[in-house]
Formats: sequence, C-alpha cells, structure tokens
Amino acid sequence: MVGTPRELLERALPALDRAASAKRATELSEADVIAALAEAAGTANAPLTLKHWPAIAPLDLVLEGEIGIELQWCISGDGLAGCAWDIAKLAAAIAEHKLSSGWIVGAAPSWHWETRRRGVELFREHVYVDDGLVEDYEDWWRLWCNEVMSRPTHLPRSFALVETGELAGARIGRVPFTFRYARVALRTSTWNPYVCPHHWRDRLCLPRPWDPEGTGEIVKPRQSEPILAHWAN
Repeated sequence: MVGTPRELLERALPALDRAASAKRATELSEADVIAALAEAAGTANAPLTLKHWPAIAPLDLVLEGEIGIELQWCISGDGLAGCAWDIAKLAAAIAEHKLSSGWIVGAAPSWHWETRRRGVELFREHVYVDDGLVEDYEDWWRLWCNEVMSRPTHLPRSFALVETGELAGARIGRVPFTFRYARVALRTSTWNPYVCPHHWRDRLCLPRPWDPEGTGEIVKPRQSEPILAHWAN
C-alpha cells in the first residue's frame, strides 16, 4: 500500500509516461490517469452506496478499503471545478462511515495552477459551512443537477480541506504537470439538508426515481440530523 497521495502519484508517473508515449499527454483522459494510479496502488474503483446521496457514482479509488481518492484531470479550462462535487461526495462518505478519510487530487499542466481558472482555489486549506461550497459553485451544481443522475439530499453541515500538498514539475510526455491534493475532514456532528440551487431560483430539479416531482425531497422546516461525533476530525 502506498502511504500518502504524493507517494502514490510518484509511483504512478512511469505508467502515465508510458501512456503518454502512445498518445500525446494532452490527449490522455481522466480514465488513463486513474488506471495508472490503480496500477501503482494495486487497487481499483469501488461502488458507493449512501443514504444521503442516492445513486452516487463509484469512488475513483479506494485504498485499504477505507481511504477514498477522487481525481480531476484538467488540460485547460475550468475542469478542476469538478472537485467541488468530489469534496462534497467524500465528506458525505466519511460522515456515513463508508470511509475513514478521503483525498481529492487535481492534475493539470504546471502553468494552469498559476491562473485564476475556477477550481484552482479548491486545493487551499478552507472550511465550508452550511451551503458555502454549493454557493461558491452554484452554476456548476445546477449543471450537475441537469446532467448527473445523482444528487445529495443532505450534506455534512461543515467540512474542511486540510493537509494540502503537491507534486510539482512531473513530466508526462514532454508536458510539465503539477499534481495537488488535499484531505477532506469533517468539522461538525450534524447533517445539513441539501437544497439544489434550482430551488434558490424557484425552479424544480429534473425528476429522479427517488424524487419524481423534482422537489429535492426537502421537508420544511429544515432539520439537521446528527452525525456520530467521533467521525468529526
């Protein structure tokens, strides 16, 4: 088992470089990167079932059966903004005791991290409270509501990004890449009912099997549910 995200990334670099020799580094996909990480860790993605997030997608990687990793591969544009969804997903999985810890990993050309493209800031230490993360990425959450078959019904009331780090200057093919990572940690012992930003604008969400009216299954007044305190760290 690889002990840290940095060690895992270092071990995966040869496989990524081999993949880049078959096609240009800029043509690599997120699936290529996840496959290299899985090879380095000797593991694979894993299904995830959450009470507070129906039909959620599998985790990109699970190490030792309890450490979740979600990866975003970005060549240009705002691709790293997808980490907002991953942060919430990992926080919910930790709160439901499906993971002991979770990490987000972002990979982008080294120059990209010096821009102001959205998502770059998600790899700084920060505490999110109530709807803070959703508010920061409201347009993305509305997009996901329309394009993804899952959405949460509750999220932990507060969670944070801690233990940030990076692996800089890694060359994949001829392109210098930098990988950044951060651990997702709980900061509260309660759940916050999730209200999709569509409802903030007095619009319904697209229907889902568990939400046929597109109301988000929100019961008012909004009430918090407890999370076992020993999972807040």
